[in-house]
Amino acid sequence: MNLLKKNILGGTSLALSMLILSACGSEGTPAGSVDTSALQDKITVLEKKLTEQGIQSDEQAQKIAALEKKMTELDTAGAAAGQGVNSQTSTSTGNNGSAGKGDGVLITFAQYKKLEVGMSTEEVINILGGEGEALSETENTVVYSYKGAAGDGSNAVIAFQGGKLLTKAQSGLK
Repeated sequence: MNLLKKNILGGTSLALSMLILSACGSEGTPAGSVDTSALQDKITVLEKKLTEQGIQSDEQAQKIAALEKKMTELDTAGAAAGQGVNSQTSTSTGNNGSAGKGDGVLITFAQYKKLEVGMSTEEVINILGGEGEALSETENTVVYSYKGAAGDGSNAVIAFQGGKLLTKAQSGLK
């Protein structure tokens, strides 16, 4: 439907342009002798381009819709995985720690800034003073949560994979 509207609008504007051009013809050329075949060829080329652009726009809209659907599926899967965190237990490989254990370590922003992706679990524990609370654990990955030292609801979440810091995030640390 959008393609049809675009084609109609494009054709209408081209026809209007032709009418204006023919009305503005030179005084030496009678209105009846204007070469409309060249103009018609240009109109045909422009209509073809408009059609191609409409098809490309539809394809892009379909790709965007597919990506949005995939993002929604991933968000849903992530939320579902987060709901069953406390009921899951598995053994880890590497030195990731163990889900369900926590040592009540509090974290400051200064400590958080020292953490670098790729650090070993031991290096991170040395900086933070402990493991925090393990939120989830899979075969080779563990995610820890740390409460902020300010006691105002601030926190940090860090994830290890294969005994190395994979990612980190914080909210409101001071």
